Amino acid sequence: MEQAPTDTQFQKDERVFVSKKAIEKFADFEKAYLSIREREKRVLSIKEIKKLPYPDKNSGDYELWKIRRKNINRFLKHLAEKGEGLKILDIGCGNGFFSNLMAGKKNKVLAVDVNLTELKQAAFAFPNPDIKWYYADILSDTLPEKGFDLITFCTSFHYFDNPPLLLKACLSFLKKNGEIHIIDSPFYDEAGKNSAKQNSEKHFEKMEVMEMKNYYHHNSFSVLDGFNYEFMYRRKSILKRVLRMSDSPFPWIVLKQ
Repeated sequence: MEQAPTDTQFQKDERVFVSKKAIEKFADFEKAYLSIREREKRVLSIKEIKKLPYPDKNSGDYELWKIRRKNINRFLKHLAEKGEGLKILDIGCGNGFFSNLMAGKKNKVLAVDVNLTELKQAAFAFPNPDIKWYYADILSDTLPEKGFDLITFCTSFHYFDNPPLLLKACLSFLKKNGEIHIIDSPFYDEAGKNSAKQNSEKHFEKMEVMEMKNYYHHNSFSVLDGFNYEFMYRRKSILKRVLRMSDSPFPWIVLKQ
C-alpha cells in the first residue's frame, strides 16, 4: 500500500491519519454515536474488540453476534475465492474487526471512519501493517489511493444521508471489475420504512440521545435504482417464522460497474 500523503490534508494522531476538515464536520456525529453506545452498554474494550466476531458467551451481544457472523462468514468465503493481493477500502470501519478479517493473504486495507475514538481503538487492537487507518470524509477528502478491488460497508451504510451520491463516488474508486459490498445494513420496503423510523426514534428517545435520529437513515431498496446490483443474501419473508432470527435479517448486496 502506498505511503500516507505528505501534504497537510491529513495529520497523524497516534496511529490514525486524520483529516482536519472532517474532524470539524463530524464531531457531533461521533458524540451522539458514542453516547448511545454507552447507554446501550455496547462500548467495547480493546480485549473485547480483538475477539470479534466471536465474543465471550457472557457478552451482552453474544446472540446478536451469532447472527451477524452468518453474513460476515459468507462474505469472507467470497473474499477467499477472489484470490490474494486485493486492495480493499473499508468504509465505516468502526472498531476495525472487519478490516482486520480482510487483511492478510497479501490483501491491503484502507480503513476509513469518522469516529476517532473507535479508530484509535482499532489501530491499537490491530497493529497490522497491511491496514492503514483514516479519519476522512469519503465524499470530500482526497484519499491516498484509488483503484480498489473491493469496497465494503459492514453495518455502516445506513449512516450516510445520500446513498446514490455515495455509491457513484465509490464506483469511481474501483478498478475495472471491482465490487462494492453492503453487508448487514437495514433496507426496507416503502411500507415498512416509516414504521422502522418510528421504532428507531422511540429507542433514541429512551436512550436520551434524540440527536442520533439525524444520523441513522432508513433506506428503502429504491436508493439502489439505476445501479448494477444483486443480492448475495436476502432473507425472504416467507422464512421469517421458520428462521426465528437464526440468520441475518439484513441483506448482503454487491454492486458492480
